[in-house]
Amino acid sequence: MREARVVILSDYVGGGGAATGGAGHAVQASYRALRAAGVDVRVIAGFGPVPPKGSERFMSLGGSDLREKGGVATLASIYNPGAAAALRTALAGADRARTVVILHQWTRYLSPAVVRALAGFRLMVYMHEYFWACPNGAYYDFQLAAPCTRRPMGAACLAADCDRQGRVHKLGRVLRQAALLVARIGSADDRLCLHLSERARATAAPLLPGEQHAVLYNPGEVGLRPPPTPDNPRYDVGYFGRLEPEKGVTLLAQAITRGGLSGLLVGEGSLGRVAAGWGGITYRAWQPRETMLAAMRRCRVVVLPSLWHETWGLIVPEAMAAGVAVLVSSRAGSAELVDRFGGGLVFDPGVPGDLERKLDIVLNPRPGECLAPVRDWAGFREALSARRHAQRLIELAASTWGLDLGGAPGVSAARPVASAASIA
Repeated sequence: MREARVVILSDYVGGGGAATGGAGHAVQASYRALRAAGVDVRVIAGFGPVPPKGSERFMSLGGSDLREKGGVATLASIYNPGAAAALRTALAGADRARTVVILHQWTRYLSPAVVRALAGFRLMVYMHEYFWACPNGAYYDFQLAAPCTRRPMGAACLAADCDRQGRVHKLGRVLRQAALLVARIGSADDRLCLHLSERARATAAPLLPGEQHAVLYNPGEVGLRPPPTPDNPRYDVGYFGRLEPEKGVTLLAQAITRGGLSGLLVGEGSLGRVAAGWGGITYRAWQPRETMLAAMRRCRVVVLPSLWHETWGLIVPEAMAAGVAVLVSSRAGSAELVDRFGGGLVFDPGVPGDLERKLDIVLNPRPGECLAPVRDWAGFREALSARRHAQRLIELAASTWGLDLGGAPGVSAARPVASAASIA
């Protein structure tokens, strides 16, 4: 096998709010796992700060979040040649046949233009959402409030008013998707789609015929032993994340109110102000992640009520690792953690009343019955271990392209022109 290196590429690294989702944190966790495994890995961010620790292996292209600028800047997100030029400079001199690029978020600055710039590299596409196939990224009809069943970019898709922000915004996303389809023309043998769960792969793979697919869990911090069961939790139900309709927040709030339960909702989104007025619910704005585990342990059960086919759902493994029971939508990828290791229940959001029934089972267990901690702690810990994550990536590079990611000599990436503020 040929020795190779890894470059992790993403719009941003880290992220301090619910709106960023888990992608930015996945970049850092994946980087740390690969470094610990002895892989030569570097990280390139499209915009924003990079971690001060190990900064010689992190760099920024000096861009900005185009979604926040509006107008002409937003048009650049359809195809941003400036991002492509900056990336080419950053990767100048890299051996394309011996470099694996792992692409995370790309819709805020990088755009489909960087896919064209990556021609010749071995590319792993981290499928945090469904943007590689679907224009709106969620494969969800926001107007019908239901998962989509259309063929992406087919006639029914193009005619559908399915976007969260309406038809005009949908048009821009369709144009971006068309640019992506053109940018990735060529052999699919150089690409591998990385899905966060088996459920996510089952949803996306039929939409991407001809592409290669694999499942890769995000690494997570899990202690050697299950933590003690929380004493006297203050809230019956907890939810942590984006407060948006497709996340099933309204469905959960209704179940809390009808059941006379107490709930803690922590996050940001269009339902934030509404959440503050729901009966029995305490609403708090997004908190730093380091405080989340303590907040989760103040809840008897943490619920992920997703209505869309959520690729993962970070709050589920985090709550399980904190020793808190979970109740997870069958449409969320992390539901398979419960199927495999226990620690909670799965409900079907398409079945009326199923959420309420499963909540009652979790909150009113039979004598001697306890859903947390998980029944197979060692298996749960290993499945989310950094070691397993890195080993999986190493195995995939070897089996897909015959590349050895262990022990490759370091290759310094040239730095594009960027302000000190964007790099520090």
